[in-house]
Amino acid sequence: MTHSSDGVPTLDAAEFARRIIEPGAFVADRSAFVDVRLPRSAGKASYSLIGPGVSQNPDQVVNLPEAHGFHVGAASMGHGVVNNQHMHFTAEVFICTRGSWRMRIGEHGQQTLDISAGTVFSVPTWVFRGFENIGPDDGWLYAVLGGDETGGIVWAPDVLTAAAETGLFLMPDGAVIEATDGQVPTDCVAPLSPSQLSALDSYSDTDLAARVVTFDDLAWSHHALLSSVSGNGESPPAELAPVIGYGVTEDRHHRPPITVPHGFSVEWLRVAPGVSFGLHRLALHQAAILTGGQWEVSVNRGPETLTARPGEGSVVSVPPGVWRDLRNVGDSEARALIVCNAQQRPQVLWDEELVRSAAAGGWTHDASGYLAPTSLIAGTAP
Repeated sequence: MTHSSDGVPTLDAAEFARRIIEPGAFVADRSAFVDVRLPRSAGKASYSLIGPGVSQNPDQVVNLPEAHGFHVGAASMGHGVVNNQHMHFTAEVFICTRGSWRMRIGEHGQQTLDISAGTVFSVPTWVFRGFENIGPDDGWLYAVLGGDETGGIVWAPDVLTAAAETGLFLMPDGAVIEATDGQVPTDCVAPLSPSQLSALDSYSDTDLAARVVTFDDLAWSHHALLSSVSGNGESPPAELAPVIGYGVTEDRHHRPPITVPHGFSVEWLRVAPGVSFGLHRLALHQAAILTGGQWEVSVNRGPETLTARPGEGSVVSVPPGVWRDLRNVGDSEARALIVCNAQQRPQVLWDEELVRSAAAGGWTHDASGYLAPTSLIAGTAP
């Protein structure tokens, strides 16, 4: 990373390109987990896009290994394929962009709920979870995991027992190994005992349902960004809808449906043709999952500006401090999910031209960083 003359971090062309992960660069791993030989799990594929996630394959390709404070991965499975019951210690959020899925919660998957395209499901920590593709075709799930260190993955006892019958065993360092000449490794991970299982958490069906946010549930605001009041003539403006945490919204009336600390925020962004988010900076890592439409992504500003037009489904990472913008260059609405490594709402640093334009229209920020009429702010300082 380099810096501009005013000390602001900038990306060169090679680094910018490295941070754009298009679907054609996704690398499927079909050996990531100990359950891959189980009859109903054959053919499941996992992807490590930002960070390794909880993959148990040391040879898994990670597109962008740099620590972000969160991981972004994906899962692709055909009809009827199952990802077996397992547990995480940090947040796990599923984002369905294609297909229909049955999520199973509990050691034996005794609680179920179904999700489809446009749905975000935040799975509680310290509970077993698994999922099955119940749609007619291949489905697609993005997954966001919390923390740089996830603490690994714990499998339900039945899964480890069944995997051992296929010759695969899990080692304490997380590696999956195959028995040699039928000899069971003496130091492999043993299934959890009944007393260990009793220490895990449980949630009611109502509690689980509250962690599912469909596209129809979203509370959109066209007053969520300084760029929306900047007087730039773009109508309608870019809109945000928080899902997990407050994200970068500057609308003081916004209330996210999921407020449990995750270590990161997730929010939907939608913009009309020709409309942009607005040139801005953040002092934290940010990723955009471009779920629909035609996007142009830019970084830096002035003569150093770089632009790219990633394909639908791409994941884009922008490091702290760098100027960035997202613009819809298609003929229909474009949608994306924005992930930031902060539970609390971070301060957005806007381009000075946008600030001046908003001020000319009578808008500024209050002391909390929310949008406010200048007439109410002027003259209030002691």
